[in-house]
Amino acid sequence: MYQIDTEKFIREAKEARALEMQRIQGLMTQRLGLYFRLLAGSVADAGNSLQPLFSWNPQDAAPRRATGPSLLTRASLALRTLFSWNPQAQRH
Repeated sequence: MYQIDTEKFIREAKEARALEMQRIQGLMTQRLGLYFRLLAGSVADAGNSLQPLFSWNPQDAAPRRATGPSLLTRASLALRTLFSWNPQAQRH
């Protein structure tokens, strides 16, 4: 009958488990590092896209010239057209 060395199997299993734990810890460290680098890049890009909102100066904008009748005049003409429409004028 063969002698089974259980202590040897237990020792080898513990060593394999320790190596696997170290491998997984290294993978987690690499992935967390990548995650935080990507997160920092996203935050930097978001900061660059928000920069124009905080650096806008309304005094730098050129004044606009009105190119046509004022808003009040256009509203008055629209109301006049609305109330002066005669459906009977379309009949022949």
